[in-house]
Amino acid sequence: MSLVRHDFNNARSVLSDSASANPAAGVSNAAYFDSRRSEDTLAARLLCGDALLSVVVPLLNEEESLDELYRRLKSAFACYAPRHEIIFVDDGSRDGSYRKLFGFWEADPNVTVLRFRRNFGKAAGLTAAFERVRGDVVIMMDADLQDQPEEFGKLIAKLDEGYDLVSGWKQRRHDPAHKTLPSKLFNRTVSRHYKLNIHDFNCGLKIMRGNVAQDIRIYGDWHRFIPVIAASKGYRVGECVIEHAPRVHGVSKYGAKRLITGLMDFLATILVVQFYHKPLQFFGPFGIIASLLGFFLIILSLVLAPSSPGWIAGMLLVFAGTNIFGMGLLGELIVKAAAGGKPAYEITESLDNSRRRVASNGRTGA
Repeated sequence: MSLVRHDFNNARSVLSDSASANPAAGVSNAAYFDSRRSEDTLAARLLCGDALLSVVVPLLNEEESLDELYRRLKSAFACYAPRHEIIFVDDGSRDGSYRKLFGFWEADPNVTVLRFRRNFGKAAGLTAAFERVRGDVVIMMDADLQDQPEEFGKLIAKLDEGYDLVSGWKQRRHDPAHKTLPSKLFNRTVSRHYKLNIHDFNCGLKIMRGNVAQDIRIYGDWHRFIPVIAASKGYRVGECVIEHAPRVHGVSKYGAKRLITGLMDFLATILVVQFYHKPLQFFGPFGIIASLLGFFLIILSLVLAPSSPGWIAGMLLVFAGTNIFGMGLLGELIVKAAAGGKPAYEITESLDNSRRRVASNGRTGA
């Protein structure tokens, strides 16, 4: 305990140096932890070494940013979490990123490096890291220095309010308009549909409890929907305003294509998150509506214009509607077979009165 406090005090000046780009954040975060070191909170447990902090950093061609990122991470750890681990995921970089990461791994036993054979995407990198995290608290962040380690204090403080996952909110973004405007539209659409008070689903800086990281599964480009997936499992999700730094090195890895992929992924989440256990409720209405329209067209054509080809369109609609409805029925069979008798719910705690009665009667052994 004394050693941890000694490390904490020695790190104060280091944190101030690393937060020079954002001195207000560095001072406020440090002051917060000074005031709460003696409390029984998650922040205090991390500070005293009673809890482990895991930081997950997926990256692609970020060689120029890695040295500064690593230095600032270690400075933040000295202040907030002496017990920590960093999991870097090299997502098929073609520059010298892996060489830098290998150097970190050689010098620091708290560093783990995963190297993909090719570029599999951010979601794959996060999934690989989440399967290996050991921390009680997990932070995910990008390696481009736009996500700042000096913001860890704010995120931990927000998580301490009882949340299971907290997403950063880049209230003031240092990005061009062709990225910010579509992002605002996307965030507003997802927020309203899922009734989540989140302004920045795509923010790369998020903090969550360890069980949340190990419980969620993402693929494709679903890293944008981590708050949605967590909320669908019953976890309490919140957000925290963070400082967003301008990109200094390299270029963005996301172009205009992500607008289309984002829309497709949003539609996919509706099906998977809301209708995974009841696919017929998703496909059924479309099939019934298409079939009814088809029957209406057939009757209308036969009554008003028997020689017109309208009945052909009606037959096609009936055929399409029947197939769509059949897809729903097939989906129900697949879900039932895949479930294998497993319940479609998750229990976090179970207080069983029968066990209490057994204990009170003295029939439980040590």
